[in-house]
Amino acid sequence: MPNSVQITKVSSFRYWYLWSEMTVIFCVLPLSVYMLIGEVASYLMVMLFSVGVICLCVLLVDKQFNRQRLVNWRFEKSQLISCLSWFIPLSVLMSISLYFIAPEEFMRWPMQETGLWLTTLIVYPIVSVIPQELIFRTFFFHRYKPLLPSKYTRWGVSTFLFGLAHVVYGNWIAVILSWCGGALFGYRYIKTRSTPAVVLEHTLWGSFLFTVGFGSYLVVATR
Repeated sequence: MPNSVQITKVSSFRYWYLWSEMTVIFCVLPLSVYMLIGEVASYLMVMLFSVGVICLCVLLVDKQFNRQRLVNWRFEKSQLISCLSWFIPLSVLMSISLYFIAPEEFMRWPMQETGLWLTTLIVYPIVSVIPQELIFRTFFFHRYKPLLPSKYTRWGVSTFLFGLAHVVYGNWIAVILSWCGGALFGYRYIKTRSTPAVVLEHTLWGSFLFTVGFGSYLVVATR
């Protein structure tokens, strides 16, 4: 049951409505897509983009939402250094690991699927990264603050749900990578309060994954 502190912040109806909304959007929807992936695979990006647009509209009509978070570039030098200090060593380690564990996948897209690789690098930030960051960071952190007052609790829950959403790809590598990425992107959002900054970091990591050879785990495998 909700405690008295939570009840004073939002009405009982809104409290349970928000919990129900969060469950449907972040649990029921991705699990339903996973179960029906054979029928909806072709519409996956359209669905993601549509949910992103809906979440953006909800934010824009919310008078308590600070719209500056959508446009400010609070990527200060310290955050840039932090971003690169994670990216450089981990990307090298992941590249070496993939080379030895799955050499057939290493650099396969740029070398054998060049057209697909280039198209992905261009389209991916628009149809995937921006909607995901709007949904799982900007929308989630603002919308569910009454339910999860601690920003670090929201960070943990959003990280878990971000990984869960990637179950639609039908493999645990995608889920684990997304849990790691979700933790990193959530941390960056807390520090910068900037959607563009997180989109930039997400794009950096996603482009690396598709380039080095993890792209095969981040596309839908119909069953």
